[in-house]
Amino acid sequence: MELEGYKELKEITDYLQNPEQVFKEEKAANIALHSGLSGVIITLVNIRKKFPELVDPDIIRQYIAKTYDILSESEAFYPSFCGGLAGYAYLLHLLKEEQVLEGDYSEVLAEIDEILDEHFEINLEEEDIDILHGAMGLGLYFIETGKKQQVEALVDRLAGIAQREGDQCYWKTFDHYKTRKYKIDFGLAHGNAGVQYFLGKCIYHNIKADACKELLQASLNFYKNNTQNHNAIQSYFPVHIPEENYLDKTYAPETSRMAWCYGDLGILYTQLFAADIMDMPDLKLEIIGQLKQTAQRRTKENTMHNDAGFCHGTSGLSIMFQNIYQLTKEPEFLETAQYWLQQTHAYKNSTAAYDVVAYRLFEGSRKNEIDVTLLEGISGVAAAYLANLTTGGTTLLDKTLFLRY
Repeated sequence: MELEGYKELKEITDYLQNPEQVFKEEKAANIALHSGLSGVIITLVNIRKKFPELVDPDIIRQYIAKTYDILSESEAFYPSFCGGLAGYAYLLHLLKEEQVLEGDYSEVLAEIDEILDEHFEINLEEEDIDILHGAMGLGLYFIETGKKQQVEALVDRLAGIAQREGDQCYWKTFDHYKTRKYKIDFGLAHGNAGVQYFLGKCIYHNIKADACKELLQASLNFYKNNTQNHNAIQSYFPVHIPEENYLDKTYAPETSRMAWCYGDLGILYTQLFAADIMDMPDLKLEIIGQLKQTAQRRTKENTMHNDAGFCHGTSGLSIMFQNIYQLTKEPEFLETAQYWLQQTHAYKNSTAAYDVVAYRLFEGSRKNEIDVTLLEGISGVAAAYLANLTTGGTTLLDKTLFLRY
């Protein structure tokens, strides 16, 4: 796949460096890390680390300047990691570390920090811990920038609101949109697996490590005690369980999709890295066995994939299995990663206009083949080709997408 992968990566990279095409997509006119121009920037920077011949640094500088213009011309911004100021500030921090950022952005970052500090306190008070849109997302930025006091406060809050049952615990989420009741979300994007990632990252950075290890162990116990019969249900974990049904034991098993955002792969990937950071070799072996079972899910019916995007599509599957292979060196994970990269390529629209690179992509339920963003667009597709061509992983993208501490 290497030669074809390089060709496809070059084609997408060229497209992402065409401002006329990029800014046809309205999402490129915002600073969001996962769903805006910042994601395009971090993708190009990561590609340039491996293949400098593919990326013009002047384009990166032009896009960075554009984000600053967007920031200067707007009156209000969402504070989140996924779609707002925390993710943008995180980008600037990474670019500074990579010596890509020119000029002095200290005043900008100081203003952003002031806003984030205020929203962080609100998130803690309201128990909004969501890693994409709430306190843990802001916490990721605080970890990277050494704001230890805020991170410690978040760990304390996680400990305070954890729902305890013997040696296990979980965190509940209020469903504002459908049931108007509390649920136990098992996923990485908005649920308990996201908490596991955050706790693992705190342990990695030695922030309240003992408290985080206790919480992480209790959370892992909760998942172990609520593992489904994979042979019967085709997935180890559900998407979520209504809390009231969990407490009175009236819930039914549920088949979850295979994706980064929800389902077994995102969960088991997170727990594989958690077992590593917790030095739990027996758990690591158990998770590898579950991942091998998960790797056998290939049909659209039992994976529920419908597009090439990272979040809930095939490029995310390819990247995660590629990283799992790098960690375990189990050859079947490499084969699975390459399979999902081929499926990603199969979603390419070969009838698109000559100057357009288009894949089957969905933003929620809306088809959007010109989406250039990282989470749901062709930047995420580019990341999959890059991961396939890189033995050391795509460090910047992996950290941005909760795939690496």
